[in-house]
Amino acid sequence: MITFYTSVTTNLNEGAQLEYVRCSITDPLGNSIASVQLFDNGTLPDTTSGDGKYSAIVSVSIINCLIVGVYNLEYIALNTSGLFSNQILSDIAVINSANVPPVITGTNLPDSVARPIPGDSTLLTISVNVNDSDGLCDLREVTFVTVRPNGVTLPPIPMSGNGNGEFVFSNYVSFSSDPTSYGYFKYTFTARDRSNVLSNPVIDSIKFVQPQ
Repeated sequence: MITFYTSVTTNLNEGAQLEYVRCSITDPLGNSIASVQLFDNGTLPDTTSGDGKYSAIVSVSIINCLIVGVYNLEYIALNTSGLFSNQILSDIAVINSANVPPVITGTNLPDSVARPIPGDSTLLTISVNVNDSDGLCDLREVTFVTVRPNGVTLPPIPMSGNGNGEFVFSNYVSFSSDPTSYGYFKYTFTARDRSNVLSNPVIDSIKFVQPQ
């Protein structure tokens, strides 16, 4: 649930009375999640009727998965003549004070891969399963770092999620005459959530062997 108090001060600018003042809320992914009407009627949370200050308690509870981050608030008023006010934009940061790190629950890598003969290639697919008790929408990214048999570390590579906690990476493996292309490649996987908290790393390996 997301709950907060908000208010705006209005000026009729010598125009007609207001039909409504409304606040629309958009989540960090750009999804519209709520539209709330503000009131100037002296009923809490508004304090004084007719002073031009419109107030509301915004409470968004129909959320399957709470996405932390910056939410956009857009305020606009409409008068009884059908004229809209200027828009006021504001941001509010939503955090999870009880955030739990994501967990990599399993890896799916072949034990070994035979590099193909010259001029040929073979598709290698690796995947990991990730769980987040704060919801899968809380996962920002899953990456892995590869260490070659000669100890050289390659830059992190992002993996693609399929929406059910599985993250996949595919790439073609080709022939290589480089001796360091054979042996055990070590893969270290990590997951990061939207609170920028990392999972514990999980390590697995693949042995690359000569063409068969």
